[in-house]
Amino acid sequence: MACNKAEDKQKIMIDEVMAIHDEVMPKMDQIMSLKSSLDSIAKVSPDSLKARQLYVALDSADIKMMDWMENYDSESVKGKPESEVMKYLADEKAKISDVKTLTNKSIEEAKAFLGK
Repeated sequence: MACNKAEDKQKIMIDEVMAIHDEVMPKMDQIMSLKSSLDSIAKVSPDSLKARQLYVALDSADIKMMDWMENYDSESVKGKPESEVMKYLADEKAKISDVKTLTNKSIEEAKAFLGK
């Protein structure tokens, strides 16, 4: 019975982590579009410094998402003690939450700058 409760807690945590990922992942297309718009402005506008800064923020969000996806592996902790599994999942939830925050902030700032 205790094993099932541990597995249930782990499944809930995995679901929470993946829900955050699934919320952020569709925004990657928007990041690409905004980066393209900012890149165009940076080449010709006197506001190019701000456009470049916003581009870098969007690029950072994109890179962090790709890095997180490449490194996340809930299977890597299978069979390990529950405390280790839960710590891993809590750490991953914090990482993907940071990606979400950076993604939303960089998109919001870029859209405000571009008047979208």
